[in-house]
Amino acid sequence: MKTVLFPKILSKIGESEYSLFDPGEVDERIFLEILKKYELAPEKEVLVLPYGEFNRVGFETRCLYFYLACTPEGKLNRKAEILNIEENYKNLPITRIVSFGKCNARCPYCKRDCQFINEFGNPIVAIPVPLKAIAQLGEGAVKRNEIIRFSGGDPVTYPKETLALAEYFMVRHKVKVSIAHNGSGPKWVEKMLPYLSSAAIDLKGVPEKMGKIMGIPERAGEIMYQLSLQTQKLISKSGILLDVRTPIFGDTTIEEMIRLGEIICKTNNLEYTFWTWRLYKPVKGIDWPVPTKEKTIEMMLKVSEKFLICGWELEPNGKREECFISEKGELLIKQKIQQKKRF
Repeated sequence: MKTVLFPKILSKIGESEYSLFDPGEVDERIFLEILKKYELAPEKEVLVLPYGEFNRVGFETRCLYFYLACTPEGKLNRKAEILNIEENYKNLPITRIVSFGKCNARCPYCKRDCQFINEFGNPIVAIPVPLKAIAQLGEGAVKRNEIIRFSGGDPVTYPKETLALAEYFMVRHKVKVSIAHNGSGPKWVEKMLPYLSSAAIDLKGVPEKMGKIMGIPERAGEIMYQLSLQTQKLISKSGILLDVRTPIFGDTTIEEMIRLGEIICKTNNLEYTFWTWRLYKPVKGIDWPVPTKEKTIEMMLKVSEKFLICGWELEPNGKREECFISEKGELLIKQKIQQKKRF
């Protein structure tokens, strides 16, 4: 793999540079043709969030663990069974993350520091990168058989740019992208549907808590809740793999999770729907209660007895760990999964 350094200009800051992970070669003719359709130019800059130090762009990857629950037909296995465990782990899809550096929420616990903004309302850590560089990053990902995932911040803040990039990769390589999105943009997602292989959509809590969790007014949080449900429905009803993601805090109750489980089941096509529970990790400056792995697993087991949602993923503090809850209330941790075991 190679890292290529590109000069860039930061307004009021002076000359700097960013490193782009192992870029590929863009087809100029196709790229320009699609950009023209969206009234964009290759040099048009978008804000992105660097990964780690030295303004590294595109260095982050993530396995799509919910694919463990997929059938050969691309649906989620309603029998809650994974065969050939070790082989499946080796072949999990890998996404190359493009984290756009703007967001329409201000979650106080944001792991990417998007809650810290400058005088223009943009995250302080974000850096401008031209669209062509994002396309080059994607070209490298395609070369390595990775899935390009638009994340953030939130990709909905760049609707034309993400649509243009997604269409380019489809036209050029016949590959689809993935998105990680807070659910606020059903109209944007509807346009993205032809280009999506999967989507992670946030449902951050029950409606009365959404505002606090997202750092926005209470009424706006309630609207975000409804928009997320609309977005989820569009995706799952279109036969696209949907990963609904809910953060768990120390004061999250079993009653709240049952309410969310009911609405997720009522809203979505469960043949394509997965539910991820993500444990809140402490953030300096806020005093939100921290959840425990033990209490969360206890809630997961109880909720799984009521709802036939295919599987669950758990991210405990400090260390990533995959837990899958079956429809019979069985629990297996990734490190303990053996061949032909149920999850």
